Amino acid sequence: MRVQSSLRIFKVASSACVFLIMLASWLMYSHIVHTQQVELQLNRLKLAAARLVDAKNDYIQERQPQFIESFDEYYFQFEKEYGELAQLLFDEPEVMLQLSAIESNTAQLRQTLKRFEQFQITLGHEADEGVYGLFRRHAHQLQSYVQTAEQPMLELKVLELRRAEKDFLLRHDHAYIERHTEIYKKLFKKLQPENSQAALLLKAYWQGFLSYSALLTEIGLNSKQGLRKQLDEQKSALTTKMLGLSNVIILQDHDTKQVWVLSILVMIIFICSVCFVLLMFLHARVSKKINVINDILDKVVEDENFKLRTNLNNVDELGQIGTHVDKLLEYLDGLLDRLSSAQNRLLEDAEVASFSNVIHRFTQELNTPLGEVKSGKGDMAELLAIMKSNLRDGLDENASITEMISHLESTLDVIESNLTVSEQLIEEFKLISANQYSDVLTDFNLLDQVEHVFKSNEGLLSADDYDITFDISEGLFINSYPSAINQIINLCIHNSIKHGKIIKQKLHIVVSAMVVNDFVHIYFKDDGVGIDKEILPVIFEPFITSKRHNGGTGLGMSIIHNLVTKKLKGEVKMQSPAHGGACLHIILSETEFSQKQLSDNRL
Repeated sequence: MRVQSSLRIFKVASSACVFLIMLASWLMYSHIVHTQQVELQLNRLKLAAARLVDAKNDYIQERQPQFIESFDEYYFQFEKEYGELAQLLFDEPEVMLQLSAIESNTAQLRQTLKRFEQFQITLGHEADEGVYGLFRRHAHQLQSYVQTAEQPMLELKVLELRRAEKDFLLRHDHAYIERHTEIYKKLFKKLQPENSQAALLLKAYWQGFLSYSALLTEIGLNSKQGLRKQLDEQKSALTTKMLGLSNVIILQDHDTKQVWVLSILVMIIFICSVCFVLLMFLHARVSKKINVINDILDKVVEDENFKLRTNLNNVDELGQIGTHVDKLLEYLDGLLDRLSSAQNRLLEDAEVASFSNVIHRFTQELNTPLGEVKSGKGDMAELLAIMKSNLRDGLDENASITEMISHLESTLDVIESNLTVSEQLIEEFKLISANQYSDVLTDFNLLDQVEHVFKSNEGLLSADDYDITFDISEGLFINSYPSAINQIINLCIHNSIKHGKIIKQKLHIVVSAMVVNDFVHIYFKDDGVGIDKEILPVIFEPFITSKRHNGGTGLGMSIIHNLVTKKLKGEVKMQSPAHGGACLHIILSETEFSQKQLSDNRL
């Protein structure tokens, strides 16, 4: 089987795995959404039931009709929430049975509260309404009659009767009714033959009290009696059933999720097992050839040896890849040879061009003093012609001759001075040109060498635009190649002028050297525009420049790198702080050096 066919089977299996996982995830998501809807609707049903119970409690406590209206409103809201929840749970019979029981319990609660309301209406919502209002009027009539009858004993008995009534209403104890009945019978028996009017009022009071107490007993004197007891029991049953419904829904959801999770895990394990088997099969087929190709590429990267080959047969796709890798390595090997040859030629041309720039600047510097000499020669020839004419004509004015001689002397001084400058320039050029092509190790003063290079570039480094500082020990001598040092400093100067100079701002250049841990460290710094962070990591590679369209070739830093690493056997680094400027750091680790005491004349 070819690798492509094996990969196709693996893709099909992987796609099936992804499809099944997505399908299971979608079904799981649908179940979670349904569960969230059920939980939300259940919470709404609980809220409606809680409002029903609160309205019932408010009515029992306050006994005002508006609370019955609130109860009816909440009951209809409960019925609405019940219907919506039933729609979500219609396919779950067990849950529907509990939900129906809750609805039935709520209806019973409503019927009981309606009965309670009817008894309360009969009893009277206000103090002057219903049975309670009639009872209070009879009681007030009896008490008013007793107070106006001026019978202290009768008044005392009536007060004792009313006290027993109050005790019963406050303590809800039927023992007080028995005492109340006993007091009534004795008092009625006594008043019937003596005072028929008082007996009639007492009997009306007694009948009103019996009706009032009977209604209170039916309603319930406390939460453990009558309709109030039934309401509390129905409320407790409703709460219990709501809790049971919540538990059933939660457990059912948990069981459903568990089944889904187990099913998904089984599918994933099965499909992953199939994929694992396919992967092992593919691994056994391709690992050997991939390892061969990988080892060859690792060796190529590590040793930079592009002559290595995989030598794989061309039977399958990996064999074809190995053949293509061999062809690519062969092509890269030839290409690198051509690139290396081209780079060497470019570096040689750049070195020649650099020295040509030195020659050009030398001729410019030499033209100035030679021009002054030529001008002085013309002045002298003119003065000599005048003197010759005067002598021929017999003019012997001493003052005129003396003035001409003085002018000739000053002209000779100018010629001598400019010839001295020309001689110095020629000596410096001879030193630079000798060093440029000298490959012999030489023991030389580093400060003198750097100063010579800067003097050869004086025409480019005007005092108004550049400030040059040397921080090099005057007694530091190194055994190295002066031509390489000259070319490095020269390239650094041109790099600062071309890339570092900011228009209308003076550029400060500092060249310093020091010995640290027996290594000579040379620094070339400026405070110019700095180097872009994108260019900094590759700045020593050929043709890297930020002035491509302004005449830059990108070879300066590459030449410096080659000179330092190959010819001087050292290291070179470039730094550019975020605030601007650049610093070339050269470390001459294999260069011998010495610190010499200079003579007094040099000092």
